[in-house]
Amino acid sequence: MSPYRVEQVTDRDPPYLPVLFVIFMILVPVFAVWRTAVVNWGVWYGPLAWAAEMFAAATTVMFVLSLRRRTRPVPRPVTAPVTRTVDILVPTVNEPLPVLEPTVIGALRVRGVRDVIVLDDGDRPEIRAMAARLGARYLPRTTSEGAKAGNLNHGLTVTDAEFVVTLDADHIPLPEFIEQTLGYFDDPRVAVVQSPQSFYNTESFTFRRRGGVDGGWHEQEMFYGGVQPTKNSANSAIYTGTSAMLRRSALDTAGGFAEETSTEDIHTSLRLHARGWRSVYLEQPLAYGLEVDNLRQYYGTRRRWAIGSLHLLLRHPDSPLWVRGLTWRQRLNYLSAMAAHFQGLNRLLYLVVPVAALTTGVAPVRGPYAVYGFAFLAFTILSLVIVVRFGRGHYHMLHSEAFAVADTLPMLAALPAALFGERQFGVTEKRARRTTDARLKWAYRVFALVEVGALGFALTRLARGEHVVIAAWSAAFLALSVGYMLSFVAGMESYERRPVVPWFTHLDPEQLYRRIVAGAGPGSRDTAVDPADRQRVPA
Repeated sequence: MSPYRVEQVTDRDPPYLPVLFVIFMILVPVFAVWRTAVVNWGVWYGPLAWAAEMFAAATTVMFVLSLRRRTRPVPRPVTAPVTRTVDILVPTVNEPLPVLEPTVIGALRVRGVRDVIVLDDGDRPEIRAMAARLGARYLPRTTSEGAKAGNLNHGLTVTDAEFVVTLDADHIPLPEFIEQTLGYFDDPRVAVVQSPQSFYNTESFTFRRRGGVDGGWHEQEMFYGGVQPTKNSANSAIYTGTSAMLRRSALDTAGGFAEETSTEDIHTSLRLHARGWRSVYLEQPLAYGLEVDNLRQYYGTRRRWAIGSLHLLLRHPDSPLWVRGLTWRQRLNYLSAMAAHFQGLNRLLYLVVPVAALTTGVAPVRGPYAVYGFAFLAFTILSLVIVVRFGRGHYHMLHSEAFAVADTLPMLAALPAALFGERQFGVTEKRARRTTDARLKWAYRVFALVEVGALGFALTRLARGEHVVIAAWSAAFLALSVGYMLSFVAGMESYERRPVVPWFTHLDPEQLYRRIVAGAGPGSRDTAVDPADRQRVPA
């Protein structure tokens, strides 16, 4: 009898999608050759404009190649009693007891778990007492070396389980977690089974209204709903640090969890793939956690992601640019994920170049600027259509782009640290205040004002009849960017002023766990809580 291998089922896409893919892949090199031929090398911003457009074209190509096929693993639930050893590791550093306790309660009630190990970077008496009261093992350490990855590796020293589940301190698992993931490990090549990060505080900063439902769209929806499922076909589904099960022997071959970068999840995932292991993305929420509550948390998290990813890409021996052992499709997927953090710099160039051209009256291209404008507009529209269609309903024309523009600031702030060696290990504060520090809010407001000023400059030149063609195309492009940025700032301001009390604040840990499990039952939405449960504070 042949050994079990994970089976994948390919989603059936509309028949026009492959046609659209072929058209795009034909037009990209045509556009690239033509655009290179018309670069105005006589002005300093001519090559910069060309570099920005080539980067956008290259990242869109990598994105589309990565998303071409969407596959799902054939379900393989464990129906008999679990006979293999599984321990759950819950790393914590500063999460308050009310955040951590529901997670530990949930972990202890996962069917088939052997031990739940609370890994405390701090030796806090209240956490020790909670673990003892509930029946979990407690493992503190006196140093925070290696941050979260170091804490997880410390946990590996006290467990001999065949498999480990990693949960962030705020992610409450469902009882069937092991039953839904363990069966895939019958394939001896599988190292990790990853489920999506799902959140129960859908009134948080990163959720938006969609389809008439508050919290109906999430900022990470494109990644977990659109990108990760397509990585199954290339064996490049990424371990994201929580809500996942890993094979211990596979971790040992990779040297444990990667401690050298602040993005230990994607780094660990890359090492496993480079050593020939397989990953499975199971598009089924199996744990629910807390999303960021304010702009400061969002900014800090995105900056840390950018620092870790760019450090791994540019400065580490495990970079997908040169590490051995990856297939070309895996390499492409990792390059796409990491190079995306240069988009902040690219968007800055898209702001600087039109202003420079308007100031000097010299176009960044040779030849009729109107011809360039139409070609650029056509290619941009085609690229956007491609992204939307291959997003398969998870990409939102307004919200996705608004958050992408907002990511400009943390990505720019990450560049010096990534290039010159800072590794920003950190942890996202949970259950923080909705409001953030005034300086960061003003940074986003100033950035929005700069974009509005650039648009006003273009419109003024247009009204005066100066550099009309350049001014018209610059105004059209800047207007789109301004719209996205103002949408983000308006959403930020509205969120902080809206008097909403999260539905779970009055619940004790046991009640919260029961509500999460009940809300994630058959037929429920991916978010574990009905928006109607949210309570509003009277004005």
